[in-house]
Amino acid sequence: MDKNLRHRINVGRECVKEQIPFFRKQFGRVVSEWKEDNSRVTFADFAISERIGAALQASFPEDDFCSEESDPHAQSRPLKARYCWILDPIDGTNNFALGLPLCCISLGLLRDGMPVYGFIYDFGRDRIIEGGPGLGLKDGEDSRGAMPQNPMEERSIVGLSFPLRGEWRVKLDPMVTQMHIRSISSGALSLTYTALGMIEGCIDFRSKSWDVAAACAIMQAAGGRVEFLDESFFPLKSFDIKQKPCPFFAGTEDFCDRCRKMVRGEQS
Repeated sequence: MDKNLRHRINVGRECVKEQIPFFRKQFGRVVSEWKEDNSRVTFADFAISERIGAALQASFPEDDFCSEESDPHAQSRPLKARYCWILDPIDGTNNFALGLPLCCISLGLLRDGMPVYGFIYDFGRDRIIEGGPGLGLKDGEDSRGAMPQNPMEERSIVGLSFPLRGEWRVKLDPMVTQMHIRSISSGALSLTYTALGMIEGCIDFRSKSWDVAAACAIMQAAGGRVEFLDESFFPLKSFDIKQKPCPFFAGTEDFCDRCRKMVRGEQS
């Protein structure tokens, strides 16, 4: 492994670890507010963002750093450095504020705009999942191999974001009425649980680049793929806190094949 990448991975891991006690202490206790886009935010989001950002910029001042909790009035800015850190300090903030354990810290590392490594602190399972393409996948202290390729059946579990509106209600009706659906309310965790083989796949309509950067690297480490329905976020060339969501689906080959048929109207 390139020493520059290895150094960043080691520092990134420590940055996430250092925030775990604070994350636990604030869970279900912190006061929340609502942003202009009707998403929830807490003091903990800002605090974790500032702490991780400061630590990374102290170690790698030449790198770009992007966080969901940036100035909401800031203009889009180009990413000029070879390496870029992209952070969602708390993905699943609604769950976090309400005391529901499906929430996480998501820190992704991009190189030339593409995800090369990701860290997910999964609060509910109290462990860090990390990995990147060609660099392996770890679930806590356990090394994991490629994600299983189980065929879809009625007992298969699928992660899906709600509410479903407009055409999606019609297109996804076969899956919603035939499979076991879980609304995890975190794009990062939905992708991560797919990579670990805990669910067969996931579909999300509201995630943005900071939600999925780390988990996309983890999916690639597991030999999985993420298919964006519009133009992919990656390679990420600029950062805009007001960027539009990009719907995606990800999972086993059978799951993705079914999604292509339902969502894109493609045939095998």
